[in-house]
Amino acid sequence: MAASKTRTDWALFLLRLAVGGMAVVQAFAVLRGAHGAVTFAHVSTWGLALGELVCGTLLLLGLWVPLAGALLAALLGWPLIHGWLHGAGPLANVTGLFRLLVGLACAIGGGGKWALGR
Repeated sequence: MAASKTRTDWALFLLRLAVGGMAVVQAFAVLRGAHGAVTFAHVSTWGLALGELVCGTLLLLGLWVPLAGALLAALLGWPLIHGWLHGAGPLANVTGLFRLLVGLACAIGGGGKWALGR
């Protein structure tokens, strides 16, 4: 049974809200805990959090959803792939893998009917 257009629009809307909202919440948590000496590790962590915050906000608003979803997947996927290259198992970071896959789902699915960027 094929999904109706209305059901697909609702699914894309809810996916956008969930992924964008989680990205914003995660980024705020990282940025709120930012303190201490300014080192390369701290700056790169803050940069990734700022990128996640911007992409999450774009997803929530429905602006440039395919681009924001792809950038979010790249931002979230890099630490995961970096771990795989250094010997971590494929399921060592299940949360990161899940966030990577839902970011890709947003990029592929687009904004849907209720996106501001329509």
